[in-house]
Amino acid sequence: MIDFTTLVQRSPGKRELAILTMGLLLILSACEGPRPSRANVRPGSHKVQIESSESGKKVEVWCEIAADPNRRQNGLMHRTSMPEDMGMLFIFPAPLLQGFWMKNCKISLDIAYLDDNGRIVDILKMDAPRPGQVSFPRYRSSQKVRYALETNVGWFAQHGIQVGDQVEGFRGPSGLKPR
Repeated sequence: MIDFTTLVQRSPGKRELAILTMGLLLILSACEGPRPSRANVRPGSHKVQIESSESGKKVEVWCEIAADPNRRQNGLMHRTSMPEDMGMLFIFPAPLLQGFWMKNCKISLDIAYLDDNGRIVDILKMDAPRPGQVSFPRYRSSQKVRYALETNVGWFAQHGIQVGDQVEGFRGPSGLKPR
């Protein structure tokens, strides 16, 4: 490890170099952007990537997996918050028209419907219900889909993710298949 104090005291000219080096290290450490801490990542979560056709950048999101009927039915119900780069990936047994509702959801969400190849075919904003609301709209896919990815509201727009973008990383060797 570099002892910057000793380096600065011993030689003139190296003080500027030490300050420049510390500044550069600080800038580089900030470039990566925030990541969810391991404390925020729920056990069984899986990282997926989406390549933004707008920016060309790959964006990562940690997803809880809802591959069995019970997990798909409960989804993100009763959650009062969700870390910024977290979501839930729903995996269905076969491509079908899908519809989600927000009963018992405490936070507004975005949902991206994905075809069998992981291509985004719809992105919809789903509003959290008002207290006492008894009727809930359905947020339907426009075509048959195999997957749905729920994130915090505005997440897709914030990262430049659009219909037609490709989601990758959830069909690896581990299988991540519906039950």
